[in-house]
Amino acid sequence: MRRNSHFSQLWIVVLALLVAGCGGSSSSSTSTAPLTGLKKRVLVSNVQISTIDFVDAQKDILNSKTLAGTSVTKMITAGGTTIGMDSVGSQITIIDNPTEAVTFNAAIGDQPFDIAISPDGKTAWAAMPNFGFVQSVDTTTGIAAPVIRIGNARRLVMSPNGTKLLIFLDPQANIAPKNTFLVLDTATNTLTAITNVAMDQPLTAVFGSSDTQAFVLNCGPECGGITASVVSVDFTTASSPVFSANVLVPGATVGALNGTTLFVAGTPLTAVAGCPLTRCGTLTAINTSALTVGAPVPITDGQHQNIAITSTGKVYVGAAGCSVATGSGVNTTRGCLSIFNTTSLATTFPEESSFRQNFSVTSLQPISGRNVIYIVQGGELDIFDTNTDALETGITQIDIVGNAVAAVLIDP
Repeated sequence: MRRNSHFSQLWIVVLALLVAGCGGSSSSSTSTAPLTGLKKRVLVSNVQISTIDFVDAQKDILNSKTLAGTSVTKMITAGGTTIGMDSVGSQITIIDNPTEAVTFNAAIGDQPFDIAISPDGKTAWAAMPNFGFVQSVDTTTGIAAPVIRIGNARRLVMSPNGTKLLIFLDPQANIAPKNTFLVLDTATNTLTAITNVAMDQPLTAVFGSSDTQAFVLNCGPECGGITASVVSVDFTTASSPVFSANVLVPGATVGALNGTTLFVAGTPLTAVAGCPLTRCGTLTAINTSALTVGAPVPITDGQHQNIAITSTGKVYVGAAGCSVATGSGVNTTRGCLSIFNTTSLATTFPEESSFRQNFSVTSLQPISGRNVIYIVQGGELDIFDTNTDALETGITQIDIVGNAVAAVLIDP
């Protein structure tokens, strides 16, 4: 936590708790709080006091307005609606962006592990692996549809136009099949299993140019399998999908597409060549046109869950539970953030204050129209200049009193 006066911290916490105490209803919100008037807004979830803060993303200033959001650990937005994933209960928080209000705390079948949203913002989806459920929620009414039973459903990936939802099973469940993912037709709720012996613990995917072609990330050894790879799958005809050859990579748990280049990150179980740290993960660039792969770039190890590509040609990769090390400055620690410069081919490993409780990166949110990225790591919100790949200067960095986890930009 950054330094503030004890009185200021106490007063903010009291106010936030009062706001949180007004939430929890499954019905539509009747909040009469004034609109912020901000033109570029970022929402930041605070799980310690169950609030969602508004940040002015033009001026990098914390707004006084907050919403009640019970332990929200992931937020996504589309079509003027933002949904938040509850990390302790069986519900989805639904926020109407124009009115800046929580409209519903929609009850679902079980505690969600992952969420997705349709491009028009009208339908939210949740994966609930404990009971093997996938369920949709109408964001305009807060009403959940009957659950779809899918054993160990864990991760969801929505297609660009919202016609397909990819469902990936929990690789840690150690239950067959380990070479299968599911395609859900969102109009008919028809499920099709996509299976190929070459897939090895498929964990997630990155869609290409259409709703029926995606690059599937095979987690391999990191998820208890044999070989990590990426494979392009065309499921235009779901009953007879077309697979490319497997592109082998050292690790594959998260990816992002930039034009024809797919960046994939993961942590192999074996040593990484040229690793400048105690232990390394890798960032690999794949040419999606030729399906050729570049040399792996060493990054921090850990569970890579977040990746973002900035307008300045940088690839920001965040991990959780990485191997940290003492920094070069007094009371600093090299954490779980890696920044790869696609022009100079250099990699930066930022150092943070050693007084943080942890150094896991839980959210990366580039700010459109600015060379700025909001990074949530170790419970704090850090605002980086993507030209210098360091904390933005000329501003007062925002202190989130509590434990920040997720940040999402809700304006273009």
